[in-house]
Amino acid sequence: MNPTLTTVLVTALGVVTAATVTALFQFAAKVREERRLLRVALVEADTKAAGAFGDLIGRSHGRGSSELNEALVQALLADGVLVDAIRQVYADHIQAAPDKIKAVNHVLGQLPITHPVGADDMDATLRVLAALGLKHEVLTRAARGAIEGRARWKPLPDGPELVKALQNQEKWNRMGRLARLLQPWRRP
Repeated sequence: MNPTLTTVLVTALGVVTAATVTALFQFAAKVREERRLLRVALVEADTKAAGAFGDLIGRSHGRGSSELNEALVQALLADGVLVDAIRQVYADHIQAAPDKIKAVNHVLGQLPITHPVGADDMDATLRVLAALGLKHEVLTRAARGAIEGRARWKPLPDGPELVKALQNQEKWNRMGRLARLLQPWRRP
């Protein structure tokens, strides 16, 4: 073989190898960045789901949304004899209280208006929580806690069955991946 041709082939092979190695490093960096972005997106999605789930738990326990009545706040901040009398009553109440912080919280706690939630809405929300808990591993224990917590003061008619199903789901969630593959009949 011609020595010049051999030199050209070796040089070309070196260039191709260098380009391949560079491309592999760039690809690996891109894969790492994509994985990082995926983890960030999953954390954001989990955070949003947890917030919505928390709102559902509050709703299932009869706590509706709250809002601050702007007209009431403006009336309390306005000038006038009646408003001054109301302020004085609140001030006297706070001054006379042994726990001033608790008294301030009590007075200010009356300002937000909370919208009530009906019994049927609470029951339906609990069933939605149970369905989400059975579907998503991260929500299983919270859903069970919501149903058990509500059972202390207003039990759900099918609450014990839902709690049992969520307990079975928790057992399945605790099983390792290999155990799940080898024992698919144990899936709830």
